[in-house]
Amino acid sequence: MKKIILLLVIVGFYKSYSQSSYATIKIYRPKALCIGCKVSILINDTYICDLKNGGYLEFNAFITENSKVTVTDGSSYTSSLQIALKKGQTYNYEAKAKFPRNLGFELVQAKTPIDKDKIKKEDYFGASDVGVGIKENIKPNHPKTDWTKDKLLEYWNKNGMSDIEGIYEKLNGILKYELAIVKNDNVYSIIYLSGAEGTSWKTGELKATLQKTASFGLFKSKWFMLDKSENKDMIVSVKQSTMSLISETVDVKNDIYLKTFPAYDENVKTGESENWKSSGTGFFIAKNGYITTNFHVVEDANFIEIEYLKKPYKAKVIVSDKHNDLAILKIEDNSFIPLTTLNYNFKTEISDVGTSVFALGFPLTEIMGKEIKYTDGKISAKSGYKGDISSYQISVPIQPGNSGGPLFDENGSLLGVTSSGINKTIADNANYAIKIKYLNLLIDETEGKIELPNSALIKAKPLTEKIKILSDYVVFIKVK
Repeated sequence: MKKIILLLVIVGFYKSYSQSSYATIKIYRPKALCIGCKVSILINDTYICDLKNGGYLEFNAFITENSKVTVTDGSSYTSSLQIALKKGQTYNYEAKAKFPRNLGFELVQAKTPIDKDKIKKEDYFGASDVGVGIKENIKPNHPKTDWTKDKLLEYWNKNGMSDIEGIYEKLNGILKYELAIVKNDNVYSIIYLSGAEGTSWKTGELKATLQKTASFGLFKSKWFMLDKSENKDMIVSVKQSTMSLISETVDVKNDIYLKTFPAYDENVKTGESENWKSSGTGFFIAKNGYITTNFHVVEDANFIEIEYLKKPYKAKVIVSDKHNDLAILKIEDNSFIPLTTLNYNFKTEISDVGTSVFALGFPLTEIMGKEIKYTDGKISAKSGYKGDISSYQISVPIQPGNSGGPLFDENGSLLGVTSSGINKTIADNANYAIKIKYLNLLIDETEGKIELPNSALIKAKPLTEKIKILSDYVVFIKVK
C-alpha cells in the first residue's frame, strides 16, 4: 500500500512539474446555448477565436498574471471574469445561457472538468498567449528527426563536432527554447529539444534549415514559428558562441541564443572532415606556448587549433590589437610540451630599405600542401599601405595563409609579422609586414607573462640551417 501511495505522489509531482511553465484556461460552449448566435472569446481584450455550439477552447497562458477572460456576441451580450492565474493550474469555464434566454449568456465556472475526449476534433481550438494554433490545429506532417539531447551528446562525443554545432539556449522571451545546431552531409539544421512545453512542439522536430552564404556564420533560413508556419525570410547569425535571428517580415524581437554545449573547457573532439572558417600562420614568441599571428586570422574564433610538428593543440586568444592586426595566443593543452630553446631575437630598430628579408608560412595549403614555405625579397619601403608607419612594404611573395607568419632578416632576427598584400591586378608583388615595435607594445599588455627570445646563435649559420631552425618555431593555425 505504501508503494502505491508513493507512486501516486511521484506521478502527481511529475504532472505538476511538467506543466509548471503555464496555466490552462478551458472554455466550453454547450450545444444548448443560443443556436446560431455568435460567441467570441477574448483574453486580455485580445480576440482568440469563435466557439460554435459544442465548441471548446484550450488556452495555455505562459504570462500568469491577472487575466481578463471575455465571451461576447460582439454587440448585445458580453460577460467577463478576472482570473488570478497560477502556473500548473487548470481553470474550467462554460459560456452558459442565462434564463430566460433573452437575457443572453455569461461566463461561469464549470461544475465538473470538461472532458476533452468527448469534444469533436472540428469543435476544438487550441491557443496560447505566445502563439495561436498550439495543439490539434497544427498541421500533422511537420518534419521530425530522431534526435534527443542525449543522442546528440553521444553522437558528438563519438564522432566529433564541427564549427557552429552545439546546443543553444534562448536568453529572452517567455519560452526558453533549447535548440541544437547539427551538421549532416555538409548541411546545417536546427533541432527543437525543449522549452516550449504546452505547445505542439516535440523533441526532435525540425526548427529550421540553414543555407550558407558568402560570409561564415551568416545563413538564410527557413524558420518554423511557434505555430509551425514557415518564415522563409529569416536570417540566422552565429557569432562568438551566440545565435541571433533577423527577420524582415516577422517581429522576433532580436531573439538571442547562448551556446551552452560544448563549454569552453569541455573536451569534445573535432571531426576530421569538418570545414574550418579560416587558416593562417603563427610563430612562437615564448617557450611556454605563446604564439603571435594576425588579428584577422583569429577574429570571431569559436575554436582555435594549432598544428605544431604534425600534432594538434587547443589555443585561445590572450590579447589582441585589431587596429594593428596583431594577436597573441596561448596553447592551453595538457599534451603540449614547452620548447627548450628559441634561437632568434627581436630587432626593434627600423630596418633600411633594401634589407634582405625572408618569410616562413603556410600559404594556400589546400593547393600547395602543409609543408612550410620559404619566400624571400627586400624591404621596399619603411611604410605600408597609404603610408602606414606601422608596416614595412616588402617584395617577399605573400599568399593567403601566410598571414601571421614571421619576417626575418638575413641574420635570423625577427623584423615583422607578415599581414597582407595588394591585388596583383593593381600592383605586382607589393606586400606588407607589421613592424616588431607594435608587437612589443601588445606584448606589454600581458604584464610580464612572456619571456622573449634573445639569441644570436644562428647568426653565423648558413641560410639553409637558419631556415631549418626557425621553421621549427612556425605553426599552422586553423580557426572555426
